[in-house]
Amino acid sequence: MISFLLTLKRLLKGLFHGFKDKRFLALLTLTLATLLSGTLFYSSVENMSYIDALYFSAVTLTTVGHPTLTPVTTFGKLFTIIYMFAGIGITIAMIARIMLGIVFPEKLGDGISKEEISLYQDQSEQ
Repeated sequence: MISFLLTLKRLLKGLFHGFKDKRFLALLTLTLATLLSGTLFYSSVENMSYIDALYFSAVTLTTVGHPTLTPVTTFGKLFTIIYMFAGIGITIAMIARIMLGIVFPEKLGDGISKEEISLYQDQSEQ
């Protein structure tokens, strides 16, 4: 339980730092839009409940997969192929930005670290 709480704390720290970064916000928006589009598609075409459709979209985009939730229509299978190629990169990039916020929070924001700013200021004073 303590390990879970420490991991949750690190995740929240990464998200906190991520919300200061424009690239993270763009990736988050794209990821949420991709999840929403997949949820709406699977609920309407594959007749999944909204929760099942959201779950299937999430496990597809994170490459986890699920053995019993699969598209059954040909159109659903074709959409899933395109959905994976379009969405997996976006989702992994967003997860990488969260990781960057956990490990190197000073690298987020405007893309310039505090060390680079101080180095530039030192050079301009000479």
